Amino acid sequence: MEHPILFLCVILEKLGIPSGWIYYEHADKYGILAKIFAPHMVHSYFVCLLLIILAFLGTRKKEFIPKGTQNVLEYIIQFIYNFTKENVPHGENHSPNIVPLVFPLIIFYAFYILICNFLGLIPGFMSPTANINVTLGLTLITITYYHFLGFRFKGIKYLKDFLGPIPWLIPLMLPTEIFSHIGRIISLSVRLFGNLVSKELLLGLLTTLAGKFFAPLPVMLLGVLVSVIQTLIFVLLSLVYFAGAVEEHH
Repeated sequence: MEHPILFLCVILEKLGIPSGWIYYEHADKYGILAKIFAPHMVHSYFVCLLLIILAFLGTRKKEFIPKGTQNVLEYIIQFIYNFTKENVPHGENHSPNIVPLVFPLIIFYAFYILICNFLGLIPGFMSPTANINVTLGLTLITITYYHFLGFRFKGIKYLKDFLGPIPWLIPLMLPTEIFSHIGRIISLSVRLFGNLVSKELLLGLLTTLAGKFFAPLPVMLLGVLVSVIQTLIFVLLSLVYFAGAVEEHH
């Protein structure tokens, strides 16, 4: 199947910038710009720009009684804050309070992933999260950060989580824990990537074979549901990993 026409890449190509799958697949010929302005990267930059604009619109006229964009953003952010607090230790029963440390990252995940997922539903655009490089990058942030939290709150004792409670179990527990953490990288990145790329492939096939209007509509409606669910799953699993890194194991 041919690559779809992507408006942002066409615009950059008209400006003389090698942006598009043909350039990305032959990056050795077109140079580093073909990688920097690869389709998934261009659309990721676009999503970041949308987030900056959204933040500006929501904060340019801050009012004590919010309305309009500020009201919507405050409602969403408050919901994400409560969701974060419910799923990670937050200082109760002498547990560490990691909400201030993870909440900014969760806010970024929620808005970035959701907009990336929705972007692919617009003709002429693609979901950056339908590329394994993007989802793997997000996953590595989660993996690196929860190890940081483990060492931040437990110090060198964090390594004991990989060794088990009894010394003679170390030869069994250590390989198990290593493979478990490698499995987290694979599952977290491939789950998001697989669902989004399958949605885009299905949309492309239906548009090509059955028409450009009503045939893809059920898949697009399903795509909205998948986009929301996959965002929630990625956020929830990240919170679970963050919580597991700082909680005491018994």
